[in-house]
Amino acid sequence: MSYNNECARCFDLEPSIIGQVMHYISGQFTGQDIRIELEELQKADIGRKYAKVDRRPLDPPPVVLLRVFRVHDKGKDRQWEEEISHYEELANMGIMCTVDLFPVPDSALGPSHNQSTSDTDNLQDQQLTFFPLHPYASTRPRSGFISPFTIPRGQSMLCHVPPQPLHDAVFRLQNHLVTESSKLTPALVGEKFVEPVLVDYKDKKALMFAFSDLAVQREGTFILRYRVFDIFSSVLPNMQRPIQAELYGGSFKVYSTREFPGLPASTELTKRLSKYGVRLALRDTERISNKRGRHSAQ
Repeated sequence: MSYNNECARCFDLEPSIIGQVMHYISGQFTGQDIRIELEELQKADIGRKYAKVDRRPLDPPPVVLLRVFRVHDKGKDRQWEEEISHYEELANMGIMCTVDLFPVPDSALGPSHNQSTSDTDNLQDQQLTFFPLHPYASTRPRSGFISPFTIPRGQSMLCHVPPQPLHDAVFRLQNHLVTESSKLTPALVGEKFVEPVLVDYKDKKALMFAFSDLAVQREGTFILRYRVFDIFSSVLPNMQRPIQAELYGGSFKVYSTREFPGLPASTELTKRLSKYGVRLALRDTERISNKRGRHSAQ
């Protein structure tokens, strides 16, 4: 069994506590009340549909910042929190971030969205859209599993939200409801579980997750959902390896080889991360796709 498959089975799914203050009973935060937060510092903008003979990762590589807050006087009127100031003192071994892939309408292309839960109020609004249950997805609760051999080439037809509530809506992006059953994570190729890298950021140490090796097996517009957990921690009520925080990132577009417009020069953040041992493909100048240029000229 692969390392990624092992990790996929090693944490508890309990959406009601994701992103909330957790009391740790084992691990490096034992006896403390901790809240974890994620911030997308760099989203992917563009990708080329994965091919075995020509694999190109998403660009720029998605990068997420880990923020840890100690909470004092939890549950009291004067509850307050402070961010850890010395991230170099954290034991980052065992802290992992994983990603899921969700399709979104082309109209949703844009920047990151920092909400960690969906805004599913006013579902009677017929302008809200969603992608229906994927025809190849399992109907088992919380699984959303899709065989990698049956991922369709095109996305299901976009639908308007029905009068009855969508029970698996997990996030709202503009007027689109992202549903758990529309998840297409098996269409992601590459390292879907990464450990944090300690880097210098804004004049202090910081922990970042860099997804430098992700590609997508189909065309379309997508967002990533980031989830972080610690394989060595347990929290009350007796949960091992809970999901500590999640974040829905900004949208990006994956093109066919023929339509791929090319890649821009590497960002400053990408160049900075490469100096800390993250394996990245660096470009000093923009690279235009020759195939697209020839196709457009015809």
